[in-house]
Amino acid sequence: MPDSSPLASDAAHAITSAQFDHFFQHSLDLLCFASLDDGYFKKVNPSWTRVLGWSEEELLSRPVHEFMHPEDRERTLAARAQLAEGVPVRWLENRYLCKDGSARWLSWQSITDPERHVVFGIARDVTERREAERERLVVGKLESTGILAGGMAHDYNNLLAALRLNLDMVEFSGPVTLTQRHLLNQAKATIDAAATLTRQLIAFADGDVSGMRTLDLRPLVRQAIELTLHDAPVRQVCEWAPDLATVRGNETQLAQVFRGLLLNAREATPAGGSIAVRAENATLEKTPATDLRPGHYVRIRISDTGAGIPHEVLPKIFDPYFSTKERGQQKGMGLSLTLCRVILHRLGGALTVESKPGQGTTVTCYLPAMPANGPAP
Repeated sequence: MPDSSPLASDAAHAITSAQFDHFFQHSLDLLCFASLDDGYFKKVNPSWTRVLGWSEEELLSRPVHEFMHPEDRERTLAARAQLAEGVPVRWLENRYLCKDGSARWLSWQSITDPERHVVFGIARDVTERREAERERLVVGKLESTGILAGGMAHDYNNLLAALRLNLDMVEFSGPVTLTQRHLLNQAKATIDAAATLTRQLIAFADGDVSGMRTLDLRPLVRQAIELTLHDAPVRQVCEWAPDLATVRGNETQLAQVFRGLLLNAREATPAGGSIAVRAENATLEKTPATDLRPGHYVRIRISDTGAGIPHEVLPKIFDPYFSTKERGQQKGMGLSLTLCRVILHRLGGALTVESKPGQGTTVTCYLPAMPANGPAP
């Protein structure tokens, strides 16, 4: 028969307490006890520090709402008010602030002990899932943008061709002055640039992968640097792996990617700052992008010492038409970074951005490396 003595019962209770403490300390989820009275954490497990960066002492020293993202604070406190009335919280998702100023998405399951006025909460870090969902949303927007671009670009190209022809006819209709010829040439150059942009939009809409060949990226990036940074009042740093692998891609599209990224870096970097371009081979196991497979890549990093990107803005930078620049004459519509990402994605690569306000931004391009005996150009 089982031993039902008090000693045996105490031993069983001790084992249970030890097991609970082990579970609490080693759980990958964020476990906590918080007071309904003063709104402070009373106990947190180490996963809080691992995920958010705050020490246990810091987490216990401030009201819980101070760690909540300001945009999520009101609805989170409303859910806590329901908790005080005995209504459990299930699948509430909100953002908590990290010590470095960033934020992580947490999914909550919480219940109360009404007699002790204590909340027991379990939170799971779902930031990667939320980012994947956002990625799918962005892809959907890109598809819509592609349909719109494809529907308009062909007609727009025809209008540009007619305008170009009319300008050519002006020169044949009679003598023109040097000033008039100069203005005509400027107008033609503008039309040609618009036609190039239109072709890019058509390629974007159609998913064009023509013109693919094996490329050495070094001369391509060097040319982009010369075109965008030749008169920039910044220090330039270029580092190349001597055995940099080749990639397969469209030379015109990749040139557009590097020019666009370098132009962004130039616009973000004040006079006296620096822009560094580093190219190297990389073998990735744990990939830094959700759609990037493990394997061999050429990695090109473009780093600037500009103002950086605010944490609240960073998740939006790949959204079509999102831009921190003013709209108006000579201002873009925010498609540049989106197009760069789409081009790399269609080549099996990826584009990632890391930024800290006040410290600058690093944009990293990944392109699949060609094997040494890959296909000829």
